[in-house]
Amino acid sequence: MDWNLLETFSTLFGPAGYEDEVRDFLLQRLKGYDVEEDHFGNLIVVRKGLDKSRKMAVVSHIDEVGFIVHYLGPGSFIKLTPVGGWDKRIPPGTRVKIKTDSGFVYGVFASIPPHLRMGEAADVEISDMWVDVGENKDRVKVGDPAVIDCCFIPISENQFMGKAFDDRVGAFINYHLIKYANPEYETHFIFSLQEEAGLRGAHALARERRYDFVLILECTGADSPYVSADKQSSYLGKGPVITIADRSVIVKRRIWKALQERAEKLGIPYQFKRPLIGGTDAGAISPTSSNVAILSVPARYIHTPLQLVDKRDIEATYKLAKNVVENPIQ
Repeated sequence: MDWNLLETFSTLFGPAGYEDEVRDFLLQRLKGYDVEEDHFGNLIVVRKGLDKSRKMAVVSHIDEVGFIVHYLGPGSFIKLTPVGGWDKRIPPGTRVKIKTDSGFVYGVFASIPPHLRMGEAADVEISDMWVDVGENKDRVKVGDPAVIDCCFIPISENQFMGKAFDDRVGAFINYHLIKYANPEYETHFIFSLQEEAGLRGAHALARERRYDFVLILECTGADSPYVSADKQSSYLGKGPVITIADRSVIVKRRIWKALQERAEKLGIPYQFKRPLIGGTDAGAISPTSSNVAILSVPARYIHTPLQLVDKRDIEATYKLAKNVVENPIQ
C-alpha cells in the first residue's frame, strides 16, 4: 500500500460540509475511472463486475470533525462552533487552521498558564472558547471553516500518528480497492460527505440508490489506558473490527458471521467492536439497502489532533475488504 498517500489523506483540509480539498484530490487521482457525483456531492466511482445483475457499494466518508467561525470578538480573538463530536477538554492550547477567502489563517485555542490560574478553570463549552488568530483577524469572516491542525508522523516501522484517520483511513483503503480489486458485482466505490454532521451524505445516497450489498469502511476508537477492559471498544494491533451492532444499525447475523468466517479462512486477525458504540453511514443506508457490513480500522484517540493507527491493521482490513468485493456475501 502507498503509505505516502496515507499522509496526504490525513493532512488534507476537509471538515464536514467543506470537503472540497479532499474531493479535488480524489478527482485528480481517479482520472480515467468512471466517476459520478450525486446531487449532494458524494463521489461515486463505478466499476463493472462479472455479475451485471447486482450492485454493491463500498462507502467511506471523507469529512473530519471541525469548526465554523461564529463570532469575531475584540482584539485578535474569535469564537468557533464545533461540527461533529468533540470533547471540550481537547481544544485548549491546540493549533487551529481556518480556511478564509484569502487562504489559510492559523490560530490557537487560548489557554491560561497554570501559574496564572485563579482556582479551577471554568467548565467552558467549545463554542465559548476564544481562539487567538493574532494579526490576521481582519482576514477571518463568520462562516469560515476550521480544523485543529497537526502533522502526520511515522512513529515506528508500523505505526503512524496524524489527524482525520476517522475516516480518511477508510477512504485510503477504498482508493486501493478501486485500483486493485476485481469486483464480482457492479461496484460503486463511494466517498461520502458530512458523516460527522449526521450521516447527511449517506442519507442523500440512500434516497437515490439501492444496493444488493453495502460494505462500510470506517475507523473506530481503540483501547485507552483510562478505560477498563470490559468497556474497550476495540484494540490497536488486533486486526479489522467487525461491527455486530452500533447506535445506528444492527448488522444481520449471517453477514457479520460471514466476515468472521472469511477472516479465519484467510488467516486474518479480527475483533468485534463493543456493541452499541458510535455510529456510521450504515445507519442511513441500511433502511433501503439492508444487507450492510461494517469493517473498521482501530485507532487510538479519534476526534483529537493526533490519532494512532497501525499499518498492519490497515493492511488486514484491506485484505478482508478486497475478499468481500471480489466475493460478495450472499
